[in-house]
Amino acid sequence: MIKTIKRAAVLAAAAFISVSAAPTVSLRTNAASGATDVKQDGLFVYDEVDGGYAVKRMVASTMTSFPSVVNGIPIVEIEENAFYNCTGVTEIKIPQTVKKIGDGAFSFCSSLEKVTIPHTVTEIPDNAFIGCEKLEKVEIPDSITRIGDSAFSNCTSLKELNIPDKLTEIGDSAFTRAPLTDIDTDGCENYVFKDGYLMDKKETEIYRGSADLSGELRIPENIKTIKSGAFSQCYGVEEIFFPGSVSEIGSNAFWDCCNVKKIDFSEGLYSIGEGAFTYNELVQTIELPISLKTIGKDAFLGCASLDHLILQDGLESIGDQAFYGCGNLKQVSVPKSVKEIGNMAFGYTINSSGNGEDIKIDGFKMNVSSGSEAAKYAKSNDIDFTASDKDLRSFAFRAAGLALAVAAIVFGVVLMARGRKGAPASARKAKKEAREKEEEASYKKIIDDDEPAEKNSSEKKAPAKQDTSKSSSGEKKNPASGKAQKNSKKSSGSSGKKSGK
Repeated sequence: MIKTIKRAAVLAAAAFISVSAAPTVSLRTNAASGATDVKQDGLFVYDEVDGGYAVKRMVASTMTSFPSVVNGIPIVEIEENAFYNCTGVTEIKIPQTVKKIGDGAFSFCSSLEKVTIPHTVTEIPDNAFIGCEKLEKVEIPDSITRIGDSAFSNCTSLKELNIPDKLTEIGDSAFTRAPLTDIDTDGCENYVFKDGYLMDKKETEIYRGSADLSGELRIPENIKTIKSGAFSQCYGVEEIFFPGSVSEIGSNAFWDCCNVKKIDFSEGLYSIGEGAFTYNELVQTIELPISLKTIGKDAFLGCASLDHLILQDGLESIGDQAFYGCGNLKQVSVPKSVKEIGNMAFGYTINSSGNGEDIKIDGFKMNVSSGSEAAKYAKSNDIDFTASDKDLRSFAFRAAGLALAVAAIVFGVVLMARGRKGAPASARKAKKEAREKEEEASYKKIIDDDEPAEKNSSEKKAPAKQDTSKSSSGEKKNPASGKAQKNSKKSSGSSGKKSGK
């Protein structure tokens, strides 16, 4: 079934590219001033441009050499799609007079094996050699500053490539499905080929991985972006590990890595591009990180063994056919955060009979939040689903009720236990307090009783000191007798006063 899906995808892509690449401009008949009128010479159809002629279209079935001058006028340009689908050309040496090459100029030249680009050209444009399946050798001058989008895409025989010294830009999908193993970056100012990876000089982006990579693929730390098609058809890779630094995985980045069994994503990943993991047929479990926001169209299309998918809350969009053809995936939970789900994103696969008809996966079921985009998708596609948020609320109520009941029982048991221990404790406390009061009263009484004795003792001790101090002079006095004598004198004195009267 996977082969059928692949065949359908390839045919659809070829049809699209054919329509978009087909030349549509009508022929012009006027030539440069002073030259004989030229519209074709049996080899090419030409257009007049500033400085000379432009090759509009190759009309011959084969070509042994590329002319530089026609009727004394130099060929200075090769227009868009000029050699599109010219199957009779095996080698092209572009003349030094040419300064510009148009988009898709040599696209789908299926027999082309070797190309030489002159130093007068500064750019290899978008789709320049796309689909040149037999192309093995390209001589690129150091004058080239840009390699465009899909420039060498689907060049399935291209194993060697020299990166020009002054190159400043490599476009998206520039080397998709090109099985490069030897990439020469010596002298290049902005790119490096290291440990099997073609990267920018800062080593934050990977443009192409060597086709020789095998076993565990551990993306280097500090890599932020896996560019489009970077590891496409790396058949030897079995496990992929992403560091937390990777935030973006480009379109078709791991396209047709059919022997991959494990993919380990890390927090930090923000987006997965279109077709990024298409035809990773042996992967069974995919757990996407909570940081992920977007899953592109066809991202996991044809992952036939996938049976366990974890989508985290925070995910916002899922593209068309993102999980199309994942026949073993019978259930998926889609978080409420998802606001966009594309056509046939889940629950569909191609008919194994090969008639191209889309069919629903038997027994497929979705867990969704009521009123969410996922719920709408399930309803509109007549897919069986459950509203997990209702179930959660019901479960929450049941759990809350059970918790309250358990709490009440525990509380009652605690109170009973405290009740049993409470009476003796109270009695002990009262007894202790009474004893403390009694002891305090006794202590106070003792203190009160001792205070007069202490006073008498001090009074007795004071005269004793006087006696001791006056004994040295030979005088002794008895306090009691002294007092009596004083009273006697007083009495006699008073009687004398009376007699005087």
